[in-house]
Amino acid sequence: MKNISKIVISLLASVVLTFSANAGELTVTGTAKATYNTLSGAAHGANTIGVANELAFGASGELDNGFTWKYSVELDPNGTAAGGEALNDDSQLVLTTPYGALAFCASECGLSAAGDFNANAYAWITDTGFAEGKTEPVNISSYQNIQVHTPSGLIPFGTVVKLAWSPDSVTNLASANGANANPGLSPTVSDTRMVRIETAPIDGLDVTASYAIQGRGANFHRDEQDSESGGISAKYSAGAFTVGLGRTYTQPRLADTAGTADQNLTGATSVAHDIGTNVSLAMAVNDNLSVSYSQEESERVYQTSATQSHDNEASSIQAAYTMGGMTVALAVTDYDNVAYTQDADVTETLLAVTMAF
Repeated sequence: MKNISKIVISLLASVVLTFSANAGELTVTGTAKATYNTLSGAAHGANTIGVANELAFGASGELDNGFTWKYSVELDPNGTAAGGEALNDDSQLVLTTPYGALAFCASECGLSAAGDFNANAYAWITDTGFAEGKTEPVNISSYQNIQVHTPSGLIPFGTVVKLAWSPDSVTNLASANGANANPGLSPTVSDTRMVRIETAPIDGLDVTASYAIQGRGANFHRDEQDSESGGISAKYSAGAFTVGLGRTYTQPRLADTAGTADQNLTGATSVAHDIGTNVSLAMAVNDNLSVSYSQEESERVYQTSATQSHDNEASSIQAAYTMGGMTVALAVTDYDNVAYTQDADVTETLLAVTMAF
């Protein structure tokens, strides 16, 4: 972390030595989308009609020395049945220089490569609506964090390295000058560190990899197993076809709560790790119509080899048709062993209408 600190200090010093900033521009963006969702099988209930209810406010500008900056914050409802008051969240401030980028993020700036394999016509299965209970790698966007990115063009093949650090893995949204009391301070983990590498070795091929590790919490003497996770994805496009492949590894933290004693946490319910294997195929039938098929499988391994595990699997067929500024999409997804529970199978049918603006 010493090297990261030196880079951050250098970038901050560069900002201090600059002159005035030019007036920035303010933008408002969002998604005009309506959906109809039905579930059948182990999880079923009322058919759901949803309308997108988030807006993103953004600002950007340029300093006298050519450095650029951007800021964004989202306006979301608090999720109550009656709609509830709106919340400001998911904020970030990013300064881009010839030497790289410096970012300050709160519940934003995710670096996980777990979903980069996705080539679906509508959405990554994880984002279609139903929570399948699959364990995904840790993502730095879950916490307040600071990031440093290398500049594009510095490393061959368009490679960019992104480093991130969350000092205390705080999850609450502190306003400017927030200090001391942090309701979102995690008692079980200390800092979270993450790295992401993006590269394009040949035309049409994008490869990403990420890795995250979390320190033990102050409430514990040691960890029986550290929290480590990561993923690697590759996506290749040629003509009308795109294929994506991904692999993830998630090792949960197992804490020693008995002080200096080694608990040897190998109980039947203690998870050793989860391994995910993902495939996504897509084809652009014409300028308006695209179709896709994807399959995701997560294999759970327990500390005790005798513990029976049930793979969490999902497969999705999707199609999207664009007519001018409107896109109509259909996604039919089958989930097997939801939350790694045997025979907990669900089918989700999702119809979405999205307007461009």
